[in-house]
Amino acid sequence: MLSTLINALDTEWVGVIHQQTPVFMAGAADECVRGKMRMQMLRKNGRIITGAGGPMCIWQVQYKQPPVEAYGDGGQLNFQRHDVWKQVGLNWRGYKSTDLMTEKEYLMCQGSSGRILNRYSEVIPMHMKAITDYFGSELILDGEASGRTDHIHGLETFMGAGATVANDLIAKPSDSYAGQSTALGAEGGSWSTSLGVGNYPNASVASDWPNVGDSSTCTYEYDFFSPKLGNWSSTRWGTGATTWEANCERVLRQMIVWMTMTGGAGGRPSIGTLSGDMWTGFVNHQSSKQRSMIPHKEAQDLGFPEALNFDGVAIGMDYDVPANTGYLENLKNVELMSLDKVLFGYRGPHFDPRTASWLFSTGFWGQARYRPKHFGKVFNYA
Repeated sequence: MLSTLINALDTEWVGVIHQQTPVFMAGAADECVRGKMRMQMLRKNGRIITGAGGPMCIWQVQYKQPPVEAYGDGGQLNFQRHDVWKQVGLNWRGYKSTDLMTEKEYLMCQGSSGRILNRYSEVIPMHMKAITDYFGSELILDGEASGRTDHIHGLETFMGAGATVANDLIAKPSDSYAGQSTALGAEGGSWSTSLGVGNYPNASVASDWPNVGDSSTCTYEYDFFSPKLGNWSSTRWGTGATTWEANCERVLRQMIVWMTMTGGAGGRPSIGTLSGDMWTGFVNHQSSKQRSMIPHKEAQDLGFPEALNFDGVAIGMDYDVPANTGYLENLKNVELMSLDKVLFGYRGPHFDPRTASWLFSTGFWGQARYRPKHFGKVFNYA
């Protein structure tokens, strides 16, 4: 019965669709990725990894450095092993976007594979755009929030903040990600206190962090997994105001300095993305100071002419960033992992005898993995 039903349909077009679908998919994926600065930068920098595997997304993070000590000629050396790595992991997450062609629809197009191909040449880009647009916000949202246990882990997964008051320039990291705490000193270590009480960036942290008062007392493990959470509404930015437009230049510059100094070689953020309201305030502030604003060359070459060069960082607007919020990201320290051989895969068309339909789906199985130390958020925490 089943074989009779399938054989009754002219399946020649299925072979044509199977040949053409990769072409449709590649073109659609290309076009969609180009529309997102974060995605385009990830691809340009080789941070989209396909063909991943394993039962979980697991990776190693260095949480401290081996000791270094002064040595005099002829002295005795002390050799020993040093365990400086921690293993962290996340489970894989997935997304699907589906379509179908009923037997009736197929029969109405019978004998005209061109018409069916035309349909798929429109349907596939439509689904690719849908999943890419949806994916844009997923790279930001919290993968551990209620109701999001099947969603990938975006930036907000590790951006949780603790105690913050109006005088604090930065919020205190307080979250967990991939089984590891983001809290300062969670794995021990120390930080300098040269600035003194009343001058610390965050009063409850009670250290110079993320400023460096005395580098000899600042250890790698103290903040190896802690993001920078700039409080743009602080009363201490020196502008006499607590608005984003008044403080944006000082906030962004300080965040870039903090991330670059504590991030080591190559620690400077690659991009900054702002919500629509924050972008308007930033541009208004910049245009009031200078008649000609400098575009960011790399972002411009990738198709984002509005992105501005601010202290070497591409600052742009992002539809997916929530109000009052901005993110600074060092894209050398994130990988977007896909279990498939491509970023967004497809299945079908397959004939389903229960519904007498040809079924088609596009989707993603994978995860995003970050080193939180190299990422920052700006928000009105207090």
